[in-house]
Amino acid sequence: MRYPTLLVVLALSAPHAVAREGKTSAQGGTEQFATAQAMRLLPKGAVITDTTCINIDVAGSSRYKCTLTYSDSD
Repeated sequence: MRYPTLLVVLALSAPHAVAREGKTSAQGGTEQFATAQAMRLLPKGAVITDTTCINIDVAGSSRYKCTLTYSDSD
């Protein structure tokens, strides 16, 4: 009888123990600027797990779009 009770307790507590993952993006004239702008949008306490930037050519000039993936353990 202990095992079914243990499984119920684990099932109810597991979603609270798992960190949530999210993404935020921003654009800018340089990769550094776009990354910094995206960092401003992170929730407090978030930990960055990945950063990707792409180059966007617009009318002969370059812009960058950077996306930050983060985990939020709230």
